Amino acid sequence: MKKVMFGALLAIATMVAQASSIKDIESSAVVSGTIVLAKDGTVQTAVIDDGAKYGQPIADMVRNAALQWRFQPVLRHDEPVVAKSSMHVRVVLKKMPDGNYSARIKGATFGDSSTDSTDTLHDADNRIPPQYPKAAIRARVQGTVYLALRVDRSGRVVEAVAEQVNLENTGPERILKQYREILAESALKAARQWSYAIPTTGPLAKQDSWTAHVPVNYALNELGAPKPDRTWASYVPGPYTPAPWVDKPDMNTADALADDTVRTDGAGPTLLSPFDHG
Repeated sequence: MKKVMFGALLAIATMVAQASSIKDIESSAVVSGTIVLAKDGTVQTAVIDDGAKYGQPIADMVRNAALQWRFQPVLRHDEPVVAKSSMHVRVVLKKMPDGNYSARIKGATFGDSSTDSTDTLHDADNRIPPQYPKAAIRARVQGTVYLALRVDRSGRVVEAVAEQVNLENTGPERILKQYREILAESALKAARQWSYAIPTTGPLAKQDSWTAHVPVNYALNELGAPKPDRTWASYVPGPYTPAPWVDKPDMNTADALADDTVRTDGAGPTLLSPFDHG
């Protein structure tokens, strides 16, 4: 496994002794694929996209787990049908005392994220990305903010919450908290100006509002350098803050989102069984 170098806050010598987040570091990847559901909600087939990039044992673990999942049957005109769905599965690695790694499925999200679908929320053309906070750049802080956004029928964002902020840095918890807030504030400021194309077909079309879950990534890169491989990332996970307007928030799915995706609450099949059967 590639060795990951952690930058930033531990470079401040006076803070090294206080650092407590190293033990909280987790390494993970979002494994993407497709499942096909039978009429009774069992999984007929599960396919992992480019399994080799995660490592074949990880791809096999996710595929085997998916084949044991059971979902609520998907209905069309009140009749169960065979259905196909995308899946994004967060797999977390933990280093064991013997130096090997154990893997577990933390969470998963489902639903077709195709931009051709009119059943879910999609970015409008005027989305302006957030600015990287100067304080975070100076401190070499990187991370991902996972947003929950309530979108009204005009497509505007009317409420926004940073559900979780994962930092790719270690250091004293009070300093990490400060930078989580800095990144979250930047992401929320931008997101409140965004608008979306709302669902016009399917079971969600008649709702008064929708919840979008969106990852916002803050990554430093040298000018002109190729985009780094982010298949596997190591980070300190932040605390989970549920969106107050969501009836049944799920902390296990907050960061089970692939980069550059939008997940609409209520889209996709509903999983009834545990994520990880082993």
